Amino acid sequence: MKSFFQEKLFCRIFHVLAMVMYVLLFAFCLGLTGENRSLDEHIILKKDFVVLNAFWICAALVCLFHVGKLSDRIQSRKGWNRLLGGVCALSALAGFLWVFASKTVPGADQLIVCRYADAFNSGEITMLDRKEYVVLYPYQLGVITVLRGVFSIFGPGNYQAFQYLTAALVPLLVFSGCQIVRILSCENRRAELYYLLFIFFCFPMYAYTSFVYGDLISIIFGLCAVWMYLACLKQFSWWQAVLSGVLMGMAVQLRAAMIILCLALLITGGIKLLFHRNRKYVIAMALLVLGVALMRQAVRGLYSDVMPEKASSIPTFLTIVMGLNDDNGWGGWHNGYDQQTFLAFDCDEEQAQKQAYQDFQDYLAGYRKNPGSMASFFIRKMNNQWNAPMYQSTIMNSESDGQRPVLLESLFQEGKAAKLVTFGMKLYQLLLYGSILFLLVRKRKDFDRMEEYALLAAVFGGFLFTLVWEAKTRYALPYLFMQIPYMAMGVNEISLFLEKWLKKTGKK
Repeated sequence: MKSFFQEKLFCRIFHVLAMVMYVLLFAFCLGLTGENRSLDEHIILKKDFVVLNAFWICAALVCLFHVGKLSDRIQSRKGWNRLLGGVCALSALAGFLWVFASKTVPGADQLIVCRYADAFNSGEITMLDRKEYVVLYPYQLGVITVLRGVFSIFGPGNYQAFQYLTAALVPLLVFSGCQIVRILSCENRRAELYYLLFIFFCFPMYAYTSFVYGDLISIIFGLCAVWMYLACLKQFSWWQAVLSGVLMGMAVQLRAAMIILCLALLITGGIKLLFHRNRKYVIAMALLVLGVALMRQAVRGLYSDVMPEKASSIPTFLTIVMGLNDDNGWGGWHNGYDQQTFLAFDCDEEQAQKQAYQDFQDYLAGYRKNPGSMASFFIRKMNNQWNAPMYQSTIMNSESDGQRPVLLESLFQEGKAAKLVTFGMKLYQLLLYGSILFLLVRKRKDFDRMEEYALLAAVFGGFLFTLVWEAKTRYALPYLFMQIPYMAMGVNEISLFLEKWLKKTGKK
């Protein structure tokens, strides 16, 4: 009983931290919306009418309340599995249709990694010379390796095969998230129904199927790893423990920032182990670490013979310092500082970091002199990433190799379709933050197991990470999918609250 109380204390501490984060996110989301305009990736913040947003939230919750009652019509587990299978199939179909109709072609970093994948397959290794892209950014080797495999099977430069592969994996994202909801909610059917509804209508999930990069695939593998890991903490299984490590290793290699999710799971398991001596926690954590380490070694091992020994990559600290720039009012946005500084010192890591440290001190000195500017900077930076409901899903996929259907063209050219989808995703984001905040308030005494906070811990870590790293709304995309299970449980709690209130007032 004593050990349980101690774990409960950790839950309370994190509960407070999560509450603070969601109060901030929901408050700003009520009054501001971040949008892309004129095919510019920078986010423009516009003020919203708070009362109108509150009205739409209430209207949506009323509709969701009635939709939730449909869960009572499906009694058997077989029926729920059929519903899950149907949503998985429809989500795959929607992903395939998006790839086919959007005719999106890779640009910027997507195009670079595609070219390097083809070059590696043809035996060209000059891109591994000192100061070259892959050497400066070695974390790109993961997605390059996957592209090499795709291009080897489907033909050189066949980026569409990668897009269709991503679309084919979308059902795994839907399925994994549903299993997470089942574990966290103790198989609450209404919460499961809400999850399937929210994930199916999550527009960025489909839009990013055409993004030839590791973003969506890494999220899919990461959430599948979370499902396996949480299942192991509940009832240990060797195959699930091994698979969680392998999948997490793949997720981290495809997108380095997924290490935050891995750390959140390790913290969860570590706290459980601290107060509950059980070998299943040790094994699950060890296999998670082993999977990430071995996958990293496997990718690096493929290039060990051709990677130059003295080649240096850009130090992480330079990117953090770049994240403090406020050029043209774009808080923390990419301005080339990291690469320019590193190359200016001829790729000397020590000298480049000395310069970055001096620049860092200059930023801090400016903040000490004017704390108001610091607050303004980080508020703008936060909203640019966490209060843009489209998550750059159209701007990142705007380049095409042919004429799109009229409806999609309207979406990409800021027409009526774009306004409609943006409105829908704005309401989606309001429900996301608001329902999770309600869940935290409602369950402040019931969430007493650390595994219930596993994904929220990753979101909190991602929130802090995006405040210090290079600013880009796309970097907040993984945390959208980590929040949807809690969104479903939050809306379920709201529907139960409304149900009790109606009974109490005699209106039902």
